[in-house]
Amino acid sequence: MRIGLNDIDQDIAVKVASRLLAPIKEFLLEDIHWKGIPWKFQWKSSTGTPSLQRKREPNADERASYELRQHREERYAYRITGAILVPFASALALIVAFNGGHEPSAGLLATSGAAWMGGTALGMWWAQKGTPQARLANSLSNAEMRSVFPHLTLNRAERIYCDALLMIVRTETDSETEKTFRELLNQLNELLKNYRQLDQKRQSLLPILGLHSVNDLEREFGEWGQRLDATTDNISRSAIQQSLEMCATRLSNARQIQQNLERLQVQQDTIVQTLASALSAMARMQIAPALQAGEAAQEIALSVSQMNQQTWAVEQAVEEVLSIKIE
Repeated sequence: MRIGLNDIDQDIAVKVASRLLAPIKEFLLEDIHWKGIPWKFQWKSSTGTPSLQRKREPNADERASYELRQHREERYAYRITGAILVPFASALALIVAFNGGHEPSAGLLATSGAAWMGGTALGMWWAQKGTPQARLANSLSNAEMRSVFPHLTLNRAERIYCDALLMIVRTETDSETEKTFRELLNQLNELLKNYRQLDQKRQSLLPILGLHSVNDLEREFGEWGQRLDATTDNISRSAIQQSLEMCATRLSNARQIQQNLERLQVQQDTIVQTLASALSAMARMQIAPALQAGEAAQEIALSVSQMNQQTWAVEQAVEEVLSIKIE
């Protein structure tokens, strides 16, 4: 099944594109020897003295990706050449065909010029459809994925998601089964997006809880209670009672925040398990007939969709906590 950068999670797509579309000499943005002398000259930051560092040889997947990148660059160059030369040659042929051996008329020149400019504009539009960027947007090969994914900085959910992408591109599908797999891919994209949203909410709660931990507030609440018990002056007791009530409110809010942090973490862990289960099911589909694969993909898509709905419910519950202010 063919997928491109437009089909996958866009955060990962940006990371992949930055490496696969890097200048050809820096392809994959790793210290890889592609051609020429296999050494690079650089300054050591520790001593300030120059040194030679040997670049490593590419593995099979990296080599295949590099060759595909070169092939795409060559095809794009051919398109650009054709976009320039073909309209020009066509305009000249038009003049030769219709001037009757005489000096071409102004009308013929104008028509030929318009055809040249129009053909060039159309040709350039056609050529842009063949840029490496455009090719990657619609088609990302298995070798390219295998070559670039290990070099990306990914969390656990993203790493499993990338493994699922590799499984999808290896799956042979008919037109009907492909629709099911594309729906599954959309659900996986949404699931990964929800994972990040949960993590953002969790990160926004951590500083609040860090400044007002439950243990500290429980100790503070106990201290205010002891002071209240030890004080006999009515005015002082009134002030202490007010502080005790405010501390109780802060403690209640902190406990609620801690509870929702645990909910967020559990939901993130559940998303990881859902991704892992989807990956395992897709691995089993590799040996299943096409019909069974389509049915299995529908079941996976349904379970992932249910997880997305559950995640949405958790997010809504946590939204209320985000509005709490602990003074």
